[in-house]
Amino acid sequence: MNIKLFELSLEQLSSGDWSHFERLCSIFLVTELPSLRTMASPSGDGGRDSELFSPDGNASIMVQYSVSKNWKTKINSTVKRLEESYPNMKILIYMSNQQIGGRADKLKGDLLQKGIMLDIRDYNWFLERALTDETREDAAEQLIDLIARPYLAGENVIDKPSSPLTSGEAKAALLYLGLQWQDDTTEKSLTKLSFDALVRASLRHTNLDNRITRQQIYDAVSAALPIAERPVIELQVDKALRRLTKRFIRHWEKSDEYCLTYDEHQRIMDRLADKETEEAKFHSTVEEYCNRYLREIDDHFSESDIYNLKMRVLRVLEQLLLHRGEAFVEAVITETVRQVGLSEMMDLIFEDISSYPPVSSITEHIPTLVTTVIQSILSEPLDSTYTYLRRLANSYTLLSFLNQTPDVQSATRKLFSYGTIWIDTTVLLPLFAEQLEENEEAKRLTKTFSTCVEAGIELRVTTGIIQEVNAHMNNALMCSKYQPGTWRGRTPYLYYQYLRTGQSPHAFSKWLSLFRGEERQEDDILQFLGDTFNVKRQDLDEAASKVNDELRWALDRLWTEAHTQRRQSSQQPDDDTTRILIKHDIETYLGVIALRKEETISELGYRHWLLTLDQNAWSIRDVLREEFKSDTPPSPLLSLSFLLNNITFGPSRSKAGAGVKLKLPILLDLEMSETLQLDIVEIANSVRQENERLPEYVIRRRVRDAIDKARHRHGFVDLAGIFDQEEIEQGAILDAGSAALHPRQ
Repeated sequence: MNIKLFELSLEQLSSGDWSHFERLCSIFLVTELPSLRTMASPSGDGGRDSELFSPDGNASIMVQYSVSKNWKTKINSTVKRLEESYPNMKILIYMSNQQIGGRADKLKGDLLQKGIMLDIRDYNWFLERALTDETREDAAEQLIDLIARPYLAGENVIDKPSSPLTSGEAKAALLYLGLQWQDDTTEKSLTKLSFDALVRASLRHTNLDNRITRQQIYDAVSAALPIAERPVIELQVDKALRRLTKRFIRHWEKSDEYCLTYDEHQRIMDRLADKETEEAKFHSTVEEYCNRYLREIDDHFSESDIYNLKMRVLRVLEQLLLHRGEAFVEAVITETVRQVGLSEMMDLIFEDISSYPPVSSITEHIPTLVTTVIQSILSEPLDSTYTYLRRLANSYTLLSFLNQTPDVQSATRKLFSYGTIWIDTTVLLPLFAEQLEENEEAKRLTKTFSTCVEAGIELRVTTGIIQEVNAHMNNALMCSKYQPGTWRGRTPYLYYQYLRTGQSPHAFSKWLSLFRGEERQEDDILQFLGDTFNVKRQDLDEAASKVNDELRWALDRLWTEAHTQRRQSSQQPDDDTTRILIKHDIETYLGVIALRKEETISELGYRHWLLTLDQNAWSIRDVLREEFKSDTPPSPLLSLSFLLNNITFGPSRSKAGAGVKLKLPILLDLEMSETLQLDIVEIANSVRQENERLPEYVIRRRVRDAIDKARHRHGFVDLAGIFDQEEIEQGAILDAGSAALHPRQ
């Protein structure tokens, strides 16, 4: 028996399947409770579905079968009825297909005080016992035949309410592209992989008695890719049919009909069951986040509020993944890289609110809640959650490619297979901050750079950027020595991230010593980057001096305007610091452009790149294009999203390996965006004072929890700024590089 199919059967049980669940429960209990008498019926059972036989009729043990998602309400109502009808009841065994676990501990304690022991047998209880004997295994198999297999054979497995796709064939294509991506080796051509998946999707309902023609396969694939040219589709479908025939599909040459082989159909059913189980766990995770953050923001909410918020998060997240895929494909086609970050997500949230107007007491909190839940899901993923999201993201990207250019492999050849990437301060500071994470899986940027090195990509940094990082560390160290409330301006990024972990301000200098000593601090920082990420120093000032003066003057003017505007919010603008920062920005931007002069390939295939999170750099790129028109040199800017997609879909994808690619971050530009900075120093200090007599590890936990609650309550972004259409900056990350060359006095 495939236990995944049994899991799926339990997950898909609904109120209309009560008789199937009742039979399963009775069989699973009979070996343990042979005197069990089933009482369940559609017309009512007096509050119990079965009881243990007692000669005098005063049964003390009752059993309740239920597929209700609202298990707590169901148990309480059952107990109330049983207390009236069966006052001698001492034990209630509650059988449920829901995952309950420790969430029922308080309810168990409350009932025990009333003299009733609650014994819950939930989803996991059934899974743990399904293979313990033949009787239970047979019962599980029967439930699979009644629930799982019909479900997988139908369209419900494809037609998800959260999907932004409208065509059934497009939804099927998305699903099968994801399955194919996980199953095939990295050496296989993306075009072959994609059309093998599309052909399988078109044959999903076929068998020996239900075959379809080649023309019907053409029609199905064309319906999934309405923008693609029909002749190209037919050519690729014919190639896929030749590859798959005999081993995976059967072909009747005379009638030119096809169907899946029995073994392939069973394999796909098993894979669909795995996918559905992953999806159910993901939905459960989203619901837990929704529940948690709703309670932190507003206690006055209902079960429908949780459900509606969960569905809104799922819709926005899928729209975001589709938008990410389309943006990457657009970049490949037009050879213009762009970011996918907070502004795009906020647009999608407001579009969803417009399409699905909320009717709830928590309406005002919805933008904050959706943003916070999605940020949390992306930055704190479980393994199963991330596998699910990664597959979904790759599926949307492949589908976007296929609609624009069915020959995906040829389109991605223009991407760089190796290269040299210069990293600026806005990327380096989060890299240092990640070293605070105890969980290696949470080091998203670290994992990205490690994968770059494995793929043959070289990482570089200039002396000016190292100076900015060191100056920021000095600024953060000075801030850590101030009394709470006396520091003027934003809390420096590294110190802000340090306090978020709950650690003591007094130990900040000790943490910084992981990266540098007292005497040769810049050399120490460079050595850390080299030893950990193979980052090497290479200055660009000489190369930058070779770029024509007109472009240099334009960049100087634009960067001066950007820094001047940014410094307006500072209480003590520092002109010397600003000029140094402008010099560094111009050096890296022009230096990379200069190094490209010897290269004669497209923008996407250039060897040299500048990786940055600085929104000003991207805005300046766009202004330069408007001013210089066709004379504008190709932009050197690289976004994290494009870098990740390049590793996943580009020529170097085989070097990264399938296992590595499935664990890469999905939307790092978004994961690392946080524009609303709280008074984190005051929160940390207050919690420490309140708990000063407790052990340090307890204080750290309470500080971390208090800060997390405050962040969740306020959200990750300043929504007022978004409503005013103000530019969304990268918050403390941007401030870090541009305010730290000289510490405040």
